[in-house]
Amino acid sequence: MLRLLAKIAIAAIVFSAHAQTAWKPEKNVEIIVPAAPGAAFDTTGRTIQKIIQDQKMLPVSSSVINKAGGGGTIAMSYLNQHAGDGHYLFVMTASVLTNNLLGVSKDTYTDFTPLAMLFSEYLAYGVRPDSPIKTAKDLAEALRKDPTAYSIAVATSRGGALHIATGLALKSAGVDVKKLRIVVFNANAESLTAMLGGHVDVAVSTVNSFVPHQQSGKLRVIAVSSPRRLKGFDAPTWREQGINAEYSSWRGMMGPRGMTAPQIAYWEDAFTRLTKSDDWRQDVEKNLWEVTYKGSRDAIREMAAHNEDFKRILVDLELAK
Repeated sequence: MLRLLAKIAIAAIVFSAHAQTAWKPEKNVEIIVPAAPGAAFDTTGRTIQKIIQDQKMLPVSSSVINKAGGGGTIAMSYLNQHAGDGHYLFVMTASVLTNNLLGVSKDTYTDFTPLAMLFSEYLAYGVRPDSPIKTAKDLAEALRKDPTAYSIAVATSRGGALHIATGLALKSAGVDVKKLRIVVFNANAESLTAMLGGHVDVAVSTVNSFVPHQQSGKLRVIAVSSPRRLKGFDAPTWREQGINAEYSSWRGMMGPRGMTAPQIAYWEDAFTRLTKSDDWRQDVEKNLWEVTYKGSRDAIREMAAHNEDFKRILVDLELAK
């Protein structure tokens, strides 16, 4: 009888453990995008959805839901209306950190369930071919003497990713970043047009958006925020020029607050397979991104570190306390 009871107990434990790891989606999965159709975030969300559907990575259907506005806060609010439900995913960026630091949102990454970091997108700094700024060192030296010497165009907001990346790099170069002449545009295309037209001196944008202008000789790239030179884009990094700075505009996925360990494990496995697929790697290479996959635990650690870095630079920029 004791042996029988022991066997029953062990069987119960094994069954319970299996139940805890066997979660999978049972209804349509919503991929929530904090932007309008056609925007960069939307393209990312739809690429993810297409690959997981085409390669049958999900046992159910999926759909992309656009929730634009509020710098992502509308989408994040919608996400947390489904607390603990693993059928809702969000295409996340550093805005989940900066919105909180800037006082736009009371929620930060700890109020959600980060699932994975998928890739990094780097930023480039460009000037017109006739600009007296030949290198990033030239820019840094001029701004150390006078932080208002040149105007710098960013999109889409003061305190956003492009502004933060610029602040981090120039602070590292010894510039008084709170005195910089930052000009904010609604989109990267607008800031590039303004620079090419001579209305601002330097434009900051994603590397991919600089490619056609660099190839046509309409601009000179003076720095890239990547840790090393990018394959397929001939331009020096900040570090190559003696300025100890890098910045990655990462994108990843998160779920609502209260997700369970089995739900997290399921999505970690799915995103690992996604980032190893040929279709994903081809898309990443085409866009001059870099696969920098991290699972939930490592993503949370990295977000915590970035949160501290962003807070310090936003204080220096006099945009946070």
